Amino acid sequence: MKYWIVASALVLGACATTDDAATARARAAEQGTVSGVNESGERVRCEYIRETGTRFRTRVCRTEEEWSRIEENTDQVVEGAQGRTAPDTGPRPAGFGG
Repeated sequence: MKYWIVASALVLGACATTDDAATARARAAEQGTVSGVNESGERVRCEYIRETGTRFRTRVCRTEEEWSRIEENTDQVVEGAQGRTAPDTGPRPAGFGG
C-alpha cells in the first residue's frame, strides 16, 4: 500500500515538472508575446495587439530595437502631455462663460 502511494506521488510530481519547448512556446503565446530570431540573426519579439474598436488581436513582430524605440517615443509623448497645462486666461468678464 505504501509503495503505491509513494509511486503515485513520484509520477504526479514528475508530470507537474515537465516543461518542453512546445509548452513554453504555447504559454508565451497565451500571454501575448513570442520571441525568436529573424533571417538576419536579430532577436524578434511578437506581440498580440488589440486595436481600438475591435475584439480581435493582431500579431505584430518587430526587432527588440524597434520595440525599444516605440516604447521611448510613447514615453516622450506621455511626458509631453503631462507637462502641458492649460494657459491661464485670468478673470472673465461678467456674462462670459458663466
